[in-house]
Amino acid sequence: MISRRRIIRAGGGLIATLAAGQAQIARSSKPQPRELQYPKSKLFSGLEWQAKAERYPGTRTDMHWWAWGADDALYLVDDDGQNFDGPPGWKHLLRVTGFPPNHTVVEITDLPDLKITGPEKSADGKPRLFNDNENLDRVRYVCGALAIGNRLFVSVYDYNDLVPGKKRDFMDRISPNAGIVGIMYSDNGGKTWQNVPSRDAPNKQHPYFLGPRFAGLQFVGFGPGYTGVPKDLEGYVYAISNDSNWASGDHVFLARAPREKVLDRSAWEFYAGDGEGLRAAKAVWVSQEDQARPILTDPGHVGHPDMSYNRALGRFFLSVFSDAVPHTASTNPDVAFKTWDKRAELQIYEGPTPAGPWAVVENDPWWEGPNHVPYLPHLPSKWWSKDGMSGILLFSGDYPLDGPTPHENPSSYYGVMTRPFHLVRSAKGH
Repeated sequence: MISRRRIIRAGGGLIATLAAGQAQIARSSKPQPRELQYPKSKLFSGLEWQAKAERYPGTRTDMHWWAWGADDALYLVDDDGQNFDGPPGWKHLLRVTGFPPNHTVVEITDLPDLKITGPEKSADGKPRLFNDNENLDRVRYVCGALAIGNRLFVSVYDYNDLVPGKKRDFMDRISPNAGIVGIMYSDNGGKTWQNVPSRDAPNKQHPYFLGPRFAGLQFVGFGPGYTGVPKDLEGYVYAISNDSNWASGDHVFLARAPREKVLDRSAWEFYAGDGEGLRAAKAVWVSQEDQARPILTDPGHVGHPDMSYNRALGRFFLSVFSDAVPHTASTNPDVAFKTWDKRAELQIYEGPTPAGPWAVVENDPWWEGPNHVPYLPHLPSKWWSKDGMSGILLFSGDYPLDGPTPHENPSSYYGVMTRPFHLVRSAKGH
């Protein structure tokens, strides 16, 4: 199996954080959690894992952006790899029924109409199955899945690994955000798709649908088919993304679009309230993407995020991962390959609105360590318990060949990973 490698540039002012992270990894001792600027939750003192993490047999892909369909199934779009010994590729759609560990995962399609950018075939005449040196400026993948009624949506996005003087294997570990190319939709359960971006997009006729602040688009999860949205939020779908790159961004941004106009770029609005999720703020929405203001800030430690609404508790839960050592294009490559992708952090926040204010539920400095390096933690709203106090984390991990458990290892986390947890009520909670 071939598997792509990616990650990126964070801001240039992260030298101190980078050095501290490198020193911690070198000591190989369990690190202490970083001090975050957000307060600890008054409702929850943390979470307790209820069982070991498990990989669904036969799955060998990662990312797993999710949506809860009107048919009560979860739909996942994944990137790079193969499932159930099927043909390898860079994108697939999976359908998940039931609750882990008694769930069933099947592959619906490998989205054949969505083509990789660049030439169709490599220099030796063979079909190109993965992103490579032929499309460094438009490294294409699928992200943000959404279900509104019986219609499914899947976002298509690019990284831009083309940086003069930088080698592909280095920039692929950074994977700078480029933008959302477009949003496809299906009205037959994902079997066929409409509005599929062309191989040569973006171009003059079809520029990026959304820019780099929203390249890792993930829709905020509510009920099946986007039901169960609180009254004060009704009429819209909501989406979040981090900036900069896949694993070491600085901020989370929030956007919305009317339910019936998801495909209409002019209908999208971007959150521009102040406070960065530290305090309650008036919701301000603007039409210009570059005027968006962050709902959460943690320089160098914001990977592609996820958010779902816990209806029983009336709270939003925001999950964020990052590499312990921020990825920057200014890092010496020798240092990068020795220190990157060796330890992942996990933060889970809770708040009353999609914009916060946020309080910390979990701050794990060595998520699933020391043997694994996971990423993209998802909290599917379907898997919250009836009382809201238990859930199941969906994630993947171990993509690097030089990590503690290479992705080809049978015990790696490179697949559909789940792990159940229980929220712990704070003694001061109410």
